[in-house]
Parts: sequence; C-alpha cells; structure tokens
Amino acid sequence: MWRFIDLDKIDGFYSAALFESIARHVGAGSSPETILFWRVRTPVVYLGYHQCVEDEIHADFCRNSNIGIIRRILGGGCGFCDENQILYSVIGREGGVIPGGIQSAYTKVLGGVVNALLTLGAGGEIEPARNAVYSRGRKISGNAQGRIDGAVLVNGSLLLDFNFELMDKVLKSPTKNLKPVLSAREGMITLKEMGITDIDYVKKVLRRGFENALGITAGDGMLTLSETDMANRLLDKYTQKEWTYRMDIKRELRKKPAAPSPQQA
Repeated sequence: MWRFIDLDKIDGFYSAALFESIARHVGAGSSPETILFWRVRTPVVYLGYHQCVEDEIHADFCRNSNIGIIRRILGGGCGFCDENQILYSVIGREGGVIPGGIQSAYTKVLGGVVNALLTLGAGGEIEPARNAVYSRGRKISGNAQGRIDGAVLVNGSLLLDFNFELMDKVLKSPTKNLKPVLSAREGMITLKEMGITDIDYVKKVLRRGFENALGITAGDGMLTLSETDMANRLLDKYTQKEWTYRMDIKRELRKKPAAPSPQQA
C-alpha cells in the first residue's frame, strides 16, 4: 500500500526540502512509498542538480521579480513553475515497483501521466529523448529523476495553464528541452488549450493514472512529524546562496590557477 498526499499550494523552497525528506524516510523504510502532489504559491524555477545558474537562468530578473531559484537534488534540466501546474513526486524504494534502470523508471512512472491524458481525452505519449510527455505533438509534462539513500524519485509537472511570456524572461534558453521549435509557445501545450480546466478532476485522474501504471493502490495519507521536522531542517540548505550557486562556485574554483608551492614562492 502506497501513500497519496496532495498539499496543493506550498512554498517552492519547502517543496524541495520536503520531497528530499520523504525520499530519505522512504529509503530507510520508515515511511510508505509515496505519491506527492503540490503547486507552488509563487513562481519559481527548479534547477537541475548539475546545472550552473549562470548558464540557464536570468538571475537578476528573478531577484527583481521575486522568482525563487531552487537547486533540486535531482538531475535534469530547468523547469519554470507557477500555480498553474500540478507538480508531482513519485517516490518508491529501490528494488520495488519502480525499475532500477533510469529509462525504464521513466517509462514506468510516466505511463501514469499518459494514462491520465488518455482519460482526459487529450492523448499523450512518452518522449524518451527528453524524459517528457507530449500531447498532440507538443510538450505537456517535463520530468527529472534521482536516487537518494535507497529511494528513487521521479518528479514532474503537468501543465494546466502556462505563462510563456514570463518563462521567456526567466530562462536563457526556453526551448532547450523541447523538440526543435522557434519558441516555447510553439513547442508546449496546456490542458486549458484543450478545454480541460477542472483541476480537482485532473488531480483525481492523474492519481489514478499513476496507480494503474505502477500496479499499486495509494491510500490518502499525511506527512509524519519526522518528515516535516527533517524538511524544516533541510529548508535552510535550499535557501542558501552557497547551495543555489554550488556548481557555479565549483566551476569558478576550477578556473583559478593553483597556488604556488613553497619551493616556487
């Protein structure tokens, strides 16, 4: 029996701390495997663990516009998110129903998104080259994956609606993770464009889609005190500049010439 949690709107930085906390508990066997849904209260951009802020994001614009930059513990590319996306984290134990291989794990979990889109009448298919789900030839779901302390996470988003103009100002290359197109607007699609606007129904269908794809049943659940305590401790990491810019800092340090040895001084 898995656990299903829908937190609706939460702080973006807290979301990153929270899915890390849940994963560590799931991997340790102290929490059930979990499907987590949330939306962000204010716009944020999730940065892949190995990416540099300087390469991907207009950081000055984000600071001036109160858009958070969050380096997640998962790989993958940048994702701009606002309240008009259902964000999810499917967190299982390694060796469980989510396969061990990276691509096979994506195929298994993203089958849930495809199931939901088929039920909604939108149609969908997995685009393996970009670990995404496409509907009617355009991207509607971007995803990332990671493994932490015995847990495997597949995170992603499902577009209800989207602020393309704002994303174009946030990301340096808005079309980077899309099939070749001239603009993100051309390469992405939303449920609203297809006349689907009932968010509660979409959540219900998406939950069922994941359950069917994984072959599991997920009962309504709550966060444990231990999970929230750990998330609160991790939150400090996610809000620190040293964490956000850690890859930029590493790159700059590699560029610096080595200090002379005592014999050379």
